[in-house]
Amino acid sequence: MGMCGCRGVLVSLTGTHSTSSVFLQDQRISGGYENVPTDDIHMTQIGFQQQYLDLIKRYVLPVQLRAYPGHFADGKAQLNFVVKYHPDRQPILRPHHDSSTFTTNVCLNRPHIDYEGGGCHFIRYNCSVVENRVGWTLLHPGRLTHYHEGLRTTNGTRYILVSFIDP
Repeated sequence: MGMCGCRGVLVSLTGTHSTSSVFLQDQRISGGYENVPTDDIHMTQIGFQQQYLDLIKRYVLPVQLRAYPGHFADGKAQLNFVVKYHPDRQPILRPHHDSSTFTTNVCLNRPHIDYEGGGCHFIRYNCSVVENRVGWTLLHPGRLTHYHEGLRTTNGTRYILVSFIDP
């Protein structure tokens, strides 16, 4: 996703939209229960769901096939959302597995300019991905092998776009 696309998503967030809270109840999702609650806005709420699904099929799936040969995903991604990390509201995300076969995590704003800290830490592998560039995408398995957590955002507001592919 390019810099302009990332800015477009962030500009769309400035309107009034209901967000999930850091509580377990979320009426925007099937069943109304969120196992790992985040401060987020769904792509359906800002009118970008279909465009983002097209990006997943065009760009993410070919990379997924090369990175994880033998698994043929069809690109279903019912849950696509922008997470907002802020030191006073949601500075971290507790360790968890995602409800997906694969997860993407797109950096939407600039480290050291818009925010400080943050990132993703894969606990089993003791590996962290920090200071990603705007528009760059982290792709990882969601269930079983990649237990992970969101690292502490210490200043400013960090935005990431997350997709659960093939839930």
